[in-house]
Amino acid sequence: MSATSAGLALLASCWLVLSMAQAAEWRMGGWAGFAAVLALALWLSGDAASRTSIAAVSAWAADAERRLDLSALLLAEALLFGAQAIMTAQAQTLAEASRWWRWLGALPSPSLLLTLFFAQVVVMLSVDGVDFRLLSAGCAVLFPLAFVAGSWGLRRALPDVLMRSGLRLALHAVQVGAGIWLARPAALAAADPLPSAIGVQGLALAAEIATVMGLGWLLQRRSILE
Repeated sequence: MSATSAGLALLASCWLVLSMAQAAEWRMGGWAGFAAVLALALWLSGDAASRTSIAAVSAWAADAERRLDLSALLLAEALLFGAQAIMTAQAQTLAEASRWWRWLGALPSPSLLLTLFFAQVVVMLSVDGVDFRLLSAGCAVLFPLAFVAGSWGLRRALPDVLMRSGLRLALHAVQVGAGIWLARPAALAAADPLPSAIGVQGLALAAEIATVMGLGWLLQRRSILE
């Protein structure tokens, strides 16, 4: 396994546990609805997963522009869902939080969907002699059930909402670190009086992060004042 693939696997594991900790706040109806939606999404993405290779995933992750996109995704998720974890801990239960934070907490993170798609790709490449449609149907059934079981087990292992929120914040800190690492320049370029493409993209990323952070702070202040 290459260093890029190993890094993606570790990051995907972090995303999966983080999403399970978030889903541990849901009720049975939320788990059932999410399992149904996730099963449909996995079944529809089965054809795309069957045509994706590990080499293609590694090349995608090694591309500088894709790394910046993934960095922006990680930092935005850490900001929004981290703030939601703090508000949930302050309210003690998700039901007691404000409406906006409840809606945000009921949404699956984009990183979870990306992780499950990559897991489906690994299954497609690891199992030989089985039709891709059958494998896609199996993933559509087993992945949602395993996710719900993991969320339920995490809720039993960490019955206190403060403990679950603390776990989420720790994993969001890992997300921030991974996002900053992914936003680094691929290599040091020679001195040039004109800004490089990576430098311009870095400035755009910094402006995007600052905008999202400001929006999150305003929403949090508004919720506290209400």
